[in-house]
Amino acid sequence: MTSDSPTERILDLRPHPRILPMLGEINLPQWRCLAELIDNSLDAFVAAERAGRAIHKPQIAISVPQADRPDGRIVLADNGPGMDPATLENAVRAGWTSNDPISSLGLFGMGFNIATARLGQIAEVWSTKEGLQEWYGVRIDFDELVRSGDFKTPLLSRPKLSPSVSGTEIVLYRLKSEQRKWFAVAVNRAKVAQELGRTYSALLVPDGKPLAVSMTLNTTPLPARLHCVWDAARSSDTQKIGSVAAVQPFNIDLGARPYCVVCWQWVPGGESRCPTCEERGKLVQRTRRVHGWLGVQRYLHERDYGIDLLRNGRKIEIGNKDLFMWTGDDGNEEKEYPIDDPRGRGRIVGEIHLDHCRVTYTKDRFERNDVAWGEMIEIIRGHSPLRPEKANELGLGGENNTPLFRLYQAFRRSNPKTKASTGWVRFLAVPDNDAAKKMADRFYAGEIAYLPDDKWFALAQEGDEAALRPPATPASSPGGSQADDFFGADGDSGASAAPQDTPRPGRTTFPRRPIHSLCQDFVEDLSGRKYPVATFATSLDDTDLEGKPWALRQPTAGQWEFYYAAEHPAFRSATLTPGDALLCELAIAAVDSARGRADSPPFARVLTGLRNRYATWARLEPRDLIGTAKDCLVAIARAPSKRLPPEAGATLLADLPPAAGDTILERLMARSVKATDVIASARFLEYAPSWILLKVIELHPEWFFDGAYWHVPFDSIDYGSSQLTEAAQNRAMKHALALVADAAWLAEADSEELMQADRTRLLRAALALELLQGAVASQEDA
Repeated sequence: MTSDSPTERILDLRPHPRILPMLGEINLPQWRCLAELIDNSLDAFVAAERAGRAIHKPQIAISVPQADRPDGRIVLADNGPGMDPATLENAVRAGWTSNDPISSLGLFGMGFNIATARLGQIAEVWSTKEGLQEWYGVRIDFDELVRSGDFKTPLLSRPKLSPSVSGTEIVLYRLKSEQRKWFAVAVNRAKVAQELGRTYSALLVPDGKPLAVSMTLNTTPLPARLHCVWDAARSSDTQKIGSVAAVQPFNIDLGARPYCVVCWQWVPGGESRCPTCEERGKLVQRTRRVHGWLGVQRYLHERDYGIDLLRNGRKIEIGNKDLFMWTGDDGNEEKEYPIDDPRGRGRIVGEIHLDHCRVTYTKDRFERNDVAWGEMIEIIRGHSPLRPEKANELGLGGENNTPLFRLYQAFRRSNPKTKASTGWVRFLAVPDNDAAKKMADRFYAGEIAYLPDDKWFALAQEGDEAALRPPATPASSPGGSQADDFFGADGDSGASAAPQDTPRPGRTTFPRRPIHSLCQDFVEDLSGRKYPVATFATSLDDTDLEGKPWALRQPTAGQWEFYYAAEHPAFRSATLTPGDALLCELAIAAVDSARGRADSPPFARVLTGLRNRYATWARLEPRDLIGTAKDCLVAIARAPSKRLPPEAGATLLADLPPAAGDTILERLMARSVKATDVIASARFLEYAPSWILLKVIELHPEWFFDGAYWHVPFDSIDYGSSQLTEAAQNRAMKHALALVADAAWLAEADSEELMQADRTRLLRAALALELLQGAVASQEDA
C-alpha cells in the first residue's frame, strides 16, 4: 500500500505470486492442458495468414514423457511467426491477453498459466521472429516466484543457427509426480492422441479449415478422426421436398457487425458507444459467418452421433445434440431426434464453424446467451419444430429449407417399415447395424477399402434385393425374414451378381451371388482364430456343394469361402438361416483347430460366443420390440387422418362408444395436446389406447385395407356369393385384429415383462409386427 498525499491512499491490488501455482489446482484433463498450448500456436499461424504472411507448412510438435522419470519434460514447438521480447513478456503475464475471444482460440496468459501450472513446476517459453539473431526466453519457476514474493524474472537469450528461423517453444520441467506417472502409461498417451486428433481434426487434413496444420505427438502424426458419412453424391427422394443429398453444406455470410474490444460484446448496428461498458471509440467491425456441413452417418449409435461445434478450427463441443431439441414458448424442451429408433440411436452428424461466438474459459461450451448462438440456430434448423405435424399444431408450419430440416425429412427414419421391406437404399441404411459399425471401425483405422461408402451401399442394396425375392426363395442375408407376408407377398426377383469366388479346377460351378452381409472377418474368442469369409449364394446343382445345402472350404491360406443353396428346403425352416449355417461351420472349424489342447473349448461355448457376436439379427431384444410395436401402432392409427376429409374426425369420435371418447380426451389433456386440432384431423387415434384402435379398424375397414394402408383385400373380396364373401372378409378382419392385438401387447409391456415372457409368445408377437409392417401398401415419408 502506498500514499501520494496525506488524504489519498492508493491500494496495490497486484496478486501474490502464489496465485500461479493455485491455478494448477483447476481440474483440467491432460489433453486439454496440451490443447491450451496448441491453441496459442494456432492463433499465431492464423494471424500470420490474415496479415498476408502465411507460414509455409505450419507444424506443431509435442513430446510427453514415456517413462516415470524425474527428468521427464513436456515440450511443444511450432514454426510460427514467433514473438519479440516485448510481446513475450506480455504473453506469459498472469491474466494478461491481447486476444479477444472472437479472433483467437487461445488466451495466452491465463490459459497458458492454468495449463503449465497443472502439469509442472517450471515453464520456459522461448520464441524468435524471422530476422532476429537470438531466441528470447522467460523461465517461470512457480516455487521461486512464491518464495521471492514478486513476479520479476530475467529475460533469457540464446543464439540461433539461422536468422530466417521463427517459432515458439514451450518446455515444462519438474513435472508433478502424478503427471509423470499418468503420461508413462501407454494407454493414457494414446488417449491424448485420440482426443487431440478428434478436437483438431478440421485442421489435420490437406484442406483444413481455417488452415491445414501438421501436428505430431512424440514424432507420430496425430490422426484426424473424420466422420464416417455417406458420400455427398448419395441422396433420398421424398414426396414433400424432393431429392435430399446425404450431405448438406452451408456457408452463410451474416455481414459485419460492431463489436466492443473492451467488454467483448456484440453491439447493435449504428451504435457509436458500447451500451454495456459505455466505451466510445472501442468498437470494431467484425465479420460473421456460419459455415460447415451436416450429413448422415453410415451406422447408428446410442451416443456416437450429433453435431460438432467449432471455433477457429478447434472443436469446442463434440457430438452436440442441442439442435435436436425443440424449445417451446414455455421453455420446455422436447426431443425431436432420434425418436423413431427403439434404442434411441441416431446418425445425423456434422460440423458447424461458429468463429464469432464466445465460449467458456474452459473451452468446452459455446455461450448460449451470445446473440451469435441464436443466429446459428435459425440458420441450421429454423424457428419451428422439425416435425411438420408439430409445427402445424403450433401454427408454425410453412417453408423450411434449413439443412437440418432437410436431412430430418429424408433420413429421420433409419429403416423401412420392417427388415423384410424395401427402402434400405432410399433411407441409406444397413439392415445389420452391427456389421455397419464393424466396418466403421476399419474406416476410422484408415483402411483404404473402407474409406468410400461402397461396402455399406452394397449391404443396403442387398437388403432391398432380399425383400423383393419371391416367397419361395428365402432371404439370403442374415437379417432377412424367413416368414412370408401373412397376407401374401409380392415383388420381383433380385438380379444375381457375377461370380467373384475362387474357381476350383475341374469343378462345375454356377453363377454365384456374393452375400455382402456375410462377407467379413469372423473372430472366435475362445480359440483365438480369425476367419476371413467370403459368402456366396449358389444353385443346388453347384458341384462344390456336393448335394449339400451349404459348404465351407478354404481355397487358400487365410481365406475361407462359404456357399449355400438359397432354394434348399433346409432354409424354409423357421429356425435356420444361411447365417446360422455359417456360424455352425465356423464353430466346428474353431473346435477342430484347438483339438488336442488341454484348454480346447467345447462346441457349445464356441457356437454360443459366435452367435452372441454375429447373430444379432436373431435376438428378441425387448427394447427393440417395444419401440417397433409403438411405431407400428402409431403408423396404423395415423392412416385415417391421411385419407379422411377435413373435419371428419369429430364425426368419427362421436361414433365411438362414450367410454372411448372420454378416454381419448383424458389422454389428450394429460399430454397437453390441443384437442380441437387433433380431433378435427382424426389424429386423436395416435393417442388412443389399443382397444379403441382395434374398434376403429373393425368399424371402418375401408380406411385400412385395399391399399388404403395395407395392400390386403377386404372390400374387393368377391366370391360371387354374399355368404362366402362375408365369411372371407370376417377371416381377413380376424387375422388383422389378431396381429394388431399382438403388437399392442408388446407396446404396452415393459422390458422386464418381456424378459420373463414365454419365448413362443414373444416370437409370435415379433412375427406379427413383421407381418403387419410387411403388408403396408406403400412406404411413406416420416
